[in-house]
Amino acid sequence: MEKNKKISIILVFSLLSVITIVGYLLSQVAFFSDPEFERAVRNTTIGNTVSGALQKAYPMLQGESPIKGIIWKKDLENINYIFIDFREYRVKDISDIKYFKNAEIVMLGYSSAYTGDKSIYEEKHILDNLYKAKNLKYLDNLQLYNLKLDDKDIENIKEMFPNARVVIE
Repeated sequence: MEKNKKISIILVFSLLSVITIVGYLLSQVAFFSDPEFERAVRNTTIGNTVSGALQKAYPMLQGESPIKGIIWKKDLENINYIFIDFREYRVKDISDIKYFKNAEIVMLGYSSAYTGDKSIYEEKHILDNLYKAKNLKYLDNLQLYNLKLDDKDIENIKEMFPNARVVIE
């Protein structure tokens, strides 16, 4: 009977150890709430940048393959430039911006389809979670282009980021 008790204790200890390790590993993974935001990050991350525009501007980078597998929070903390084009990636929730703790420049916009295009991204609540970018300790430049915003939204955004240069067009 004593031997069974020792085996049970060892099994419980082993199980708790495995659960603790798995829990720790899961806490280090970036779980995105918006699949389009995750797709943008996977497809456009090069070094310390998330930008599809960068890949287009420098053709030699177009061969870079998308991130496959797990996206670690620690890797996203090293990114300092983010540009998400809502024409390519139909993001509806930007709350995952919180993973980019060291971002210095954040650009969110809806690119023109052709020269002179004045269309805007019609998603009404796209910037509802922009307040999560307030925790980006190095944010120096926030640029928002062709997004549906009224005057009150613009004023609130500028007040939210008093230490950053805010450009809204």
